[in-house]
Amino acid sequence: MGTEEISSQTRANHRYFIRIDKAEPRRFRAVVSLAMSHNLIELLKRRGGGPAATLDVLRRALEERGEVTDDDRRAAAAASGLPEATVYGISTFYDDLLRPVGRRDVRVCTGTACWAAAFDGQIRDLEQGLGLRLGTRSEDGELSLTETVCLGFCHSSPSFREGDVVDAGPGALERILSGETAPAPEPEWESTLPEPVLTRPGDYSGLRRALAELTPEQLLEEVKAANLRGRGGAGFPAGLKWEFARKAAGPSKVIVANGDEGDPGSYIDKYLMERNPALLLEGMALAGYAVGAETGYVYVRSEYPRSKPALDAALAAAYEAGELGDDIAGSGFSFHVHVVVGAGSYVVGEETALLNSLQGLRGTVNSRPPFPAERGYHELPTVVNNVETLCNVPFIALRGAEAFAALSPGATPGSKLVCLNERFERPGIWEVPLGTSLREICEGLGGGMRDGRSLKALQIGGPLGGILPAWELDTPFDFEPLAEKGCMLGHGGIVAFDDRTNARELARHLLRFGAHESCGKCFPCRIGMTRALELVSAEEPVDRAKLEELLETLEVASLCAHGSGMPAPIRSLIAHFPEELGLR
Repeated sequence: MGTEEISSQTRANHRYFIRIDKAEPRRFRAVVSLAMSHNLIELLKRRGGGPAATLDVLRRALEERGEVTDDDRRAAAAASGLPEATVYGISTFYDDLLRPVGRRDVRVCTGTACWAAAFDGQIRDLEQGLGLRLGTRSEDGELSLTETVCLGFCHSSPSFREGDVVDAGPGALERILSGETAPAPEPEWESTLPEPVLTRPGDYSGLRRALAELTPEQLLEEVKAANLRGRGGAGFPAGLKWEFARKAAGPSKVIVANGDEGDPGSYIDKYLMERNPALLLEGMALAGYAVGAETGYVYVRSEYPRSKPALDAALAAAYEAGELGDDIAGSGFSFHVHVVVGAGSYVVGEETALLNSLQGLRGTVNSRPPFPAERGYHELPTVVNNVETLCNVPFIALRGAEAFAALSPGATPGSKLVCLNERFERPGIWEVPLGTSLREICEGLGGGMRDGRSLKALQIGGPLGGILPAWELDTPFDFEPLAEKGCMLGHGGIVAFDDRTNARELARHLLRFGAHESCGKCFPCRIGMTRALELVSAEEPVDRAKLEELLETLEVASLCAHGSGMPAPIRSLIAHFPEELGLR
């Protein structure tokens, strides 16, 4: 037979049945995981726990006492209806809940842009100046010093945070040490397009036109015709994802804006949420109209303290003006948005991990299928798009697919925001047509390297993106041309490394980040990332065969893109800078 039927019972007396195929243990593990996740979600729904119930109790404990105790976990379990063991797992998963917090709480960014600016020198200076080691709190509870990745001030690295104030750039370290932290300024963004798409203020004109002139089906077809590809990493066509959700069976559907832009070196979504929140809200409402959803969530990084207040203010204005809410413009379409703040986890940027976190659970990755468009938030059909993807939709709704395609001379329609780190002479954010050459972006817009330095390499699209050497600057900034070079478009963040950078130190930095941020659910990533870090951190030459074997295991066996993507930058360094890596 090869199979047997088993049953299990939870504390809530919820029984589920699964079938085990002994010949396919990997499939069995996925089914068990799915059944357990389903069971926890049922607990949440029946006992009244919401997406914020557990995390809110734990956050309050941290604010009041600087740490989370077992009593706090029991209180969170009572508030959410989750088992205490589950709450313990949640409380030990997120960085925000694990770090010791003093009455004066100082955080230093250890992201790639800050590393490229100071090579962690700011950490050593801060530890010495404050008399604390990173990740500790003073005995009297007065002061704490911890790391964070990333604060979204990559244009003026290194950056620091005290409370909800982010300070960055020249003099920031001295201000932190003297207790005179000041909010860091941010550059204005600029569009190189005759008619901006993403930098123009959101005004709900696209939503009004869609509600008045287009059926939901027509809007969906327009987005499909525009070939709007996701701007968060994989580049999956947004229209197809929407179509899957629209066709999926379910009593209701949900739109989720992924504002957990955790890629160190990227601050595009942060800018959109803080500088142009109405455009995002309009894009979410349009997605809801096309899919048949009346509820949306924006999941925001806790590392961006300015984002939620900006979104809340834009929401209040939209409700007051009748742009959101019930029966918008008398159309019969209603749409409501809620803003939820994360708790510090890079892997929560992956859509299934994000949905787990949104439901108040550990932000670990789920096996797929089912995909979120079929069964996502509380098992409802759910569209998860990143912030920038949704911000393109109002233009398409207002002007149409042809106008969107005409923006770009490259193979991919539309425009793209690109952000440059502090190593450039003119760091900041620009809106460019997809297909623009990297040379035009880095030397024309960015002005080349600052301080008379020369460019050594670029990392594009975050820590999972390949490393592009300086001699490849004529590569078009687009999905396929970058993929041909072993790189990715990703979020569109560009981190430049100047001629001071050592390739082995860079590999160590990236693998340290990868090992720390692994959710731990699959052992190839959990163990393999640590072993790779140990290889490049040892004093002796790196065993190339062993390193490449580890990279292959990560790539083919990891559950999500965090593990499978990290080999790309390391392989780039092996290909372009083998001597610096010390390979044997």
